[in-house]
Amino acid sequence: MSLTPAEIQQALRISKAIQEHLENTRTVNLRSEDLYGILADRKLVERDVEKGHHFRLFLRKLVKANMLNLIPQCRATPRSSGKFDWTFNSAADRMPTRKLKDPAPAGPTGTSLS
Repeated sequence: MSLTPAEIQQALRISKAIQEHLENTRTVNLRSEDLYGILADRKLVERDVEKGHHFRLFLRKLVKANMLNLIPQCRATPRSSGKFDWTFNSAADRMPTRKLKDPAPAGPTGTSLS
């Protein structure tokens, strides 16, 4: 199972929001239910009456696609019947960063060619 580019972007936005929340609150071992409200308020996950059912489905989809690393704060602990316990902790050292494009390639002396 592969993810669409939109799902990958959603996972990265979720990861950033989770990291910001964890840094601001200095909390550890949060559950998906603890983060659901924050993510729903930011419109990163769909609101539901089960306090994060759609969020957990998305996390399971990431696990099946072997892409949970897009949200490095998340740890999945398998339970019976294919379900998981989700735990979230800070991952500031593992957050993806955008790489800036070099505007002009460097010449042999390290100077710009333009």
